[in-house]
Amino acid sequence: MLKINKFSCFLLAVLAMISITSCKSLKVTRPEEAYVAPDYTPKPSVINVPFYLDMQDIQNMVNKKISGLIYEDNSLEDNNNDNIMVKAWKKEDFIIKYENNQLVYRIPLKLWIKAGWKVSKLGITLSDYRELNAEIALKFKTTFFVNKDWSVTTFTATDGYEWLSTPVIKIGPVDVPITAIANTILNKNKSTISSEIDKAIKQNLSLRKYIQDIWVNLQKPIKLNNEYNLWLKLNPQEISSTPIFSQNNQIKISLGIKSIIESYMGDEPKTIPNKGLPDYNLVKSLDNNFSINLLSDISYKSVDTLAKQFLKGKTFTQDKKAITVTDIKVYGSNNKMVIGTTLKGSINGIIYFTGKPVFDSATSSLKVIDLDFDLETKNALLKTASWLLHNKLKKMIEQNLIFPIGDKLEDSKKLINKEITHNQLTKNILLNGNLNNLAIENIFLTPESIKIATIFRGSLKFTFTADK
Repeated sequence: MLKINKFSCFLLAVLAMISITSCKSLKVTRPEEAYVAPDYTPKPSVINVPFYLDMQDIQNMVNKKISGLIYEDNSLEDNNNDNIMVKAWKKEDFIIKYENNQLVYRIPLKLWIKAGWKVSKLGITLSDYRELNAEIALKFKTTFFVNKDWSVTTFTATDGYEWLSTPVIKIGPVDVPITAIANTILNKNKSTISSEIDKAIKQNLSLRKYIQDIWVNLQKPIKLNNEYNLWLKLNPQEISSTPIFSQNNQIKISLGIKSIIESYMGDEPKTIPNKGLPDYNLVKSLDNNFSINLLSDISYKSVDTLAKQFLKGKTFTQDKKAITVTDIKVYGSNNKMVIGTTLKGSINGIIYFTGKPVFDSATSSLKVIDLDFDLETKNALLKTASWLLHNKLKKMIEQNLIFPIGDKLEDSKKLINKEITHNQLTKNILLNGNLNNLAIENIFLTPESIKIATIFRGSLKFTFTADK
């Protein structure tokens, strides 16, 4: 009986020794956690910004500026002793239209004219002056040009006139028509009136001010959604314009603003507005290419959690050897993802895999390709557990490191679409847009997460209207 007990103890000891020697501990140096500054340059696109100037507003501005007495010549001796005095009052509001790239308007005036003659000879001066009153509607056309600095140069020319009442001069109790003389007087002063009109148009059609306001306002972060703290940030770089034309009694200026457009979730993005307005650049047509740049991220914590769902507790066997995954830890090393895998069983310790994160468009997922043992892990396994190098472990881990992100990106697109559809940002600015497709431009690793650079493509339009 004693012999049996001794034999049993001996057998147990042998089995224990075998167990101890078969369960090897593996110590591998952890790959360095390191991150390369991402080579990420958001792509610019062109925003269509139609800017409208209502003709009624321009008409109101000019009428407000030009009122009452608009021309006065109180000297008979000026203009080479022309013996003419003229006063012109605004009779009614001007009517202004935009036709054939010109401002066309009719100006009803009341005229008072004093004209006559004076002759001095041998110390004797003879003269005769008479006064006349008339009403006339002057017609003008103003062509305006936009300069490089967005200032406006105008050129106003006469386009005929019509007498609203026949000009007459009083000689005693009799009114004598003198249309020919009145025409001569008018023709001499039309250029002066045209000059006054040019001044009024320049002062009130301050295009540079409007465009400057648009340029600065576009640089202010736009909050699209309060629940998700969704922001739209624009960084405009260039500006161009198609020729000015008229539409529905409005002057329309189609601006194309080349800008980097990014969306953010969280606190308001910091920005320092660039108030320097680029030069006016006239183009035949605008590029309607438009895209929003979005940086999505997947935290390493969520990657760990998802990987553990599929891998933790998995056991892999080969022959009489077995290992179980007890933990997963993911981080970055330069441009590669490192997967620290804790094993228990025939091998105890942490082994490391490295691979490249990519986007799989077929499954709309983030996956890891080119997965392989880290070099130090491979060297250590060659010495202690070469059987693991041929095991299905690597393949199984690669197959389970798949992270669906399609739904998240689609939700982002839907959210942005909702907020850019007929969104009245201010009383002067209306935002309208539609996103119809997306593309993954880049994936890079940061200390906190995996960043996914996404581009949403579609159409976007900011409509600006001037203050009335």
